[in-house]
Amino acid sequence: MSKETGLVLGEHRLDRPARENRAGPGVLFNSAIFLVLFLCVYLVYWHLGQRGKQYLIIVASLLFYAWYSIPFLLLFLGLVSINYLASIQLLRHKSRLLLTAILGLDLGVLGFFKYFYLLAHTAGEILGLPYLAALKTNWEEDYNLTIVLPIAISFYTFQMIAYVVDSYRSSITEPTSATKFFLFILFFPQFIAGPIMRASDFMDQIDRPYLTKDRIINGSLYLLMGIVKKVLIADRLGLITTRVWLDPASYDATALIIILPAFMMRIYCDFSGYTDMARGMAKLLGYEIPENFAGPFLSRSISELWQRWHITLSTWLRDYIYIPLGGSRLGESRTIINLLITLGLGGIWHGATWPMLLWGIYIGLFLVLERLLRQRTLLPASRPFQAVRIVYVLTIFAFSAVFFNSPDLSTTTGILARIFQWERGLPMPEWDTAISLCILAYSFNFFQYTYRARAFLNARPALRLSLLLILSPLIALLVFLFGDVGGSFIYFQF
Repeated sequence: MSKETGLVLGEHRLDRPARENRAGPGVLFNSAIFLVLFLCVYLVYWHLGQRGKQYLIIVASLLFYAWYSIPFLLLFLGLVSINYLASIQLLRHKSRLLLTAILGLDLGVLGFFKYFYLLAHTAGEILGLPYLAALKTNWEEDYNLTIVLPIAISFYTFQMIAYVVDSYRSSITEPTSATKFFLFILFFPQFIAGPIMRASDFMDQIDRPYLTKDRIINGSLYLLMGIVKKVLIADRLGLITTRVWLDPASYDATALIIILPAFMMRIYCDFSGYTDMARGMAKLLGYEIPENFAGPFLSRSISELWQRWHITLSTWLRDYIYIPLGGSRLGESRTIINLLITLGLGGIWHGATWPMLLWGIYIGLFLVLERLLRQRTLLPASRPFQAVRIVYVLTIFAFSAVFFNSPDLSTTTGILARIFQWERGLPMPEWDTAISLCILAYSFNFFQYTYRARAFLNARPALRLSLLLILSPLIALLVFLFGDVGGSFIYFQF
């Protein structure tokens, strides 16, 4: 397996040259190989019986993951098997010791692959041991050894933890078959980068997939929308902003200000585009999977944004970290601490760097501030003040990109210093194109946020079919002219 198959620990930077940012050779949602794989599965799928459909999805999922790495596939299957056996046992006997052991195993494996170099570097700095602080570089030079992050480990680990904990809590009351459990965890449209599903999201559908004309049209429209977001917006923004992120000290303050919202719009279109494609494929296979975004950039507060951004992760953090810590039941001071711990862990989940931890705490501080000031009640509900609130949310969240995409704290402080001191330097390349793409990206929030737009389309199947027939060749032409279908999805790195 190539070293480039996963994220090399300690080198977190999402805007990187393409050769350092690919998850594997060709099996991306936006690649021809994957489309051929899905088409073959789809054509066979609806000619099989129920058991055959389930086995086909499992086999296709295994092939999908094996294309990245067979050793990591074996690790994945081992963890899935152990978690399945543990969940069966926990349904029979509520053993806190077994639950602790399984959570320790899952989090231990995740922690080793994701945080080993970060912890080694930190320990080396604290103890004054240069070899340990530079362990990654030393191992690469001395032994040609690099610890690589298995693709999707964060997502499938969280999904398995939720299932095991729900078995212990009796939120799940009946054992399921190994086939259904493996299909639930392995379901290839979503297991690489989410959404993070719960048993309640999917298990009841496994034996009853069905296809209707509406699902075919809606699934195809979701695929097209995902392609537009990913290939025509996110990847184009990535090409523009990467040059600035790789050398921020050379660019002027205006350029650095522009790349902050541009980067967050890129993240939104990249991940939301993945979710759209995953939901579209799931619909074509007869299933519904959860939405991950609900118009986050029209939110009126950071609290609302956190409920609309990466919804399945934010609800997972709430249900399996925040509430077990005590939630808001133990007084205001403890609630604040619980919020900051939860958001800090949510930040470090995204990447093994201290800026990522600060990103989570940064978001958490605004959640705390809004809670203390009750920000949502400070301004009237009239439209001008709603616009002020939206601008406030966009500004706060855009600045969080300084933490989200900085490989180290010195880069973070350097960017902030250049912005606030209004340093001169190179101008933003293709700034007008970047702003235009940001506006286009922002427009997708209206469809997600506003129920009326969705209701209008849902009530008009003929209009949706017309849109599908018109947009399919148009988007194909635009992708051919302007798109690079080789770009990896950012959240594959998590």
